[in-house]
Amino acid sequence: MNDKFVVLIPCSGDGLRFGGDTPKQYCSINGITIVEHTINVFLKIESIDKIVIVSKPNDNFIKPIVNNYSHHKVSFIAVGGDTRASSVLNGLNCLNLLESDWVLVHDAVRCCIDPQLIKTQISLLKDDLVGGILAIPAIDTIKYVVDNDIQKTIDRNKIFLAQTPQMFRYGILKTALEKSNLNDITDEAQAVELSNSPVKIVLGSPDNIKITLKEDLIKAQLLLNKK
Repeated sequence: MNDKFVVLIPCSGDGLRFGGDTPKQYCSINGITIVEHTINVFLKIESIDKIVIVSKPNDNFIKPIVNNYSHHKVSFIAVGGDTRASSVLNGLNCLNLLESDWVLVHDAVRCCIDPQLIKTQISLLKDDLVGGILAIPAIDTIKYVVDNDIQKTIDRNKIFLAQTPQMFRYGILKTALEKSNLNDITDEAQAVELSNSPVKIVLGSPDNIKITLKEDLIKAQLLLNKK
């Protein structure tokens, strides 16, 4: 039996650093919301069996987006929590998957990712027992700082910046999150690491940006226009 590949997109963030009245995932670029750009990337990948978007209950921003999609691969569930980790775990609990199936958790606001990069990630990890994430090597000098005082310089050759998708076997990811303090978990890999499972790195791309601040919209628009 072939493993399934399911994409889980947590879409419950309020985007406090972004500011404004509209959560950043619902802002538009070229007339299309950011989360729709993200969904459309995964629709281009044949091996993806399902795309699940996790929103908060009573999220009025997502209602018109739900109405835009009749594609059989796309579904929306309103079980988002107060943290990213709780939204992901709530979403996992709604999936009818085997423990060996794959879940690719992707930020709703990483809309500029190249589909080929995701295909490469799937190809490199599909036979792994655990899974892995996209990441790029740090290029700047890294300082460890306490109270504005530099304590030491960290070897940047050992530092990678995590991206998404983060791709793990369903059973391993679900169990890791269930055993974690969800308030302390900042990404799925951290939970899996804490369960003492080895997490692989697949080289990501500087273009796979996460929209965090309003000025990121300009860069995202340039990248999307280039594609």
